[in-house]
Amino acid sequence: MPRAYRGTNVLDEAVSRMAALYRGGKNRIVVSFSGGKDSTVALEVCVIAAEQEGQLPVEVVARDEEIMFPGTYEFMDRVANRKDIKFHHLVANQPIINVFNRRDPYFWVMDPLVDEEDWVRKPPSYAEYIPEKNIEMMTTKAKYPPPDPDGGTFAVIGLRTDEARNRLYGLFTSGGYLTKMNKHGVRNARPIYDWKYGDVWKLIKEFNLDYNKSYDTMLRTGIKNSMLRIGPPTMNAAGIGVLQMSARAWPRWFDRVAHRLPGVRNGVQFGKRSILPLRRHGESWEECYIRTCIDEAPEWIAERSLRTMNVYLKRHTNHATVPFPEVQPCMSCTGSIASWKKLSESLYSGDPISLKATFLPFIEPEFFRPGSGTWGGKPSF
Repeated sequence: MPRAYRGTNVLDEAVSRMAALYRGGKNRIVVSFSGGKDSTVALEVCVIAAEQEGQLPVEVVARDEEIMFPGTYEFMDRVANRKDIKFHHLVANQPIINVFNRRDPYFWVMDPLVDEEDWVRKPPSYAEYIPEKNIEMMTTKAKYPPPDPDGGTFAVIGLRTDEARNRLYGLFTSGGYLTKMNKHGVRNARPIYDWKYGDVWKLIKEFNLDYNKSYDTMLRTGIKNSMLRIGPPTMNAAGIGVLQMSARAWPRWFDRVAHRLPGVRNGVQFGKRSILPLRRHGESWEECYIRTCIDEAPEWIAERSLRTMNVYLKRHTNHATVPFPEVQPCMSCTGSIASWKKLSESLYSGDPISLKATFLPFIEPEFFRPGSGTWGGKPSF
């Protein structure tokens, strides 16, 4: 699909999109805020649009993740204190992945079963506690009903399509910056979908906006622009680089994280080697998979690995007479992990939320901690 260049700038277009939703005061608009650069500019776009339409203050919702780089929650506090913002700081005690711990891959935010002194940080005094674990339920029509029966509830997210191709495809599928209504009665609004990386920082600089100062620290320590992201750093192998940076930049903060989460210090010390299978000399990837992901693995990983292996071997025999490949994935098999090496790397940590082995059921919080509830939908962060 060709791109349309309209002779305007992305800021005016984004403000126009949100002004149309604020106009008339029929809709309930809630900005999903992470403390990152994209949600920061999405929030400022909403402030400009709401002021134009006489709809201040802007309603904002943020979910506490406990372990985020220093400066993130300090920035959220400053946003919460603004007169043009109505801020909801949510604590859900939800589980988050700790990829460095194979036996117990979830940790619970502000875990009520852990001494508060062992938490990396405590929530602010104005925090609201909610039971829902699924991030989609941060904003629901039941919680944030529109002021007019003919209006709708909209969740504003700072999504930019230049960060990932699938985001662009998703936008085309939606037919615009608004998504279809989800099961909670909410439509997502993506006002900055057409912004580039430089547009984000240009707005912050030229409007002299407040922002998360952890970006400055990451940049000074050599983190590439493409890796300047705000999010829980223990969810996958991609977080190892920034965790290694954090150990140098914020040593006291890192010590608290390492004390809170088993395996994090080994991950920083040994890098990706700490969360990938080690193939022995003379061992095939098939043998490595059976040893590391089944025979020597925790029971929950062994069960998922055995099931995944059987599924892929059956798929492969349906169209091929050659053995299942060792290294290069079979392009005729469904999925991107159709080789013994890829299976080994993907299942070594169990893939608890089924990002790679998508046919597997994701692991509910109840599995590791009875009584802790369920995701209430597909787990996402």
